[in-house]
Amino acid sequence: MEMEIRSLTVDNAFDFCAVLDAVGVNNVIGAFDKEEIYALRKGGKDLKGIGLVLAAKAAGLLIGHLPAAREPLYVFLAGCVQWTNGHPVTVDELRKMKLGAFVQLIKSFAQQEDIVDFFTDAAGFVNTDATGSGSSSGADTAPPPITSDTPSGEDD
Repeated sequence: MEMEIRSLTVDNAFDFCAVLDAVGVNNVIGAFDKEEIYALRKGGKDLKGIGLVLAAKAAGLLIGHLPAAREPLYVFLAGCVQWTNGHPVTVDELRKMKLGAFVQLIKSFAQQEDIVDFFTDAAGFVNTDATGSGSSSGADTAPPPITSDTPSGEDD
């Protein structure tokens, strides 16, 4: 049976923060070079393409720090992955995966639209305008509306 990655929620973000903490926040921040993002944008790469590049870098960083991120990564992935029959994948099942399949799961995760969108939005926060004021947002720019799949007042 195969696994699939579910749509990510805010709750998954908290587990992801534990993974980033285990990897080392300075390592994560250091992986996203403002000058590289600027060069990609100047070279014609759109924000979605930049998000894909950043997600791939994050996946490589995770793979390089598997020992430090072991437990938080198991917990995070178990919260995001299910079997194709809809049953959740457990931490114990993740532990028993072959290494190549586990690395492939991380790579697949980095290519998910939710993750690419996250890194696309993050790239948009980085000021890449060499003549800018130091802020990536304009004072006259209204924020986009925020939508949710969960109706207001709905309980779990």
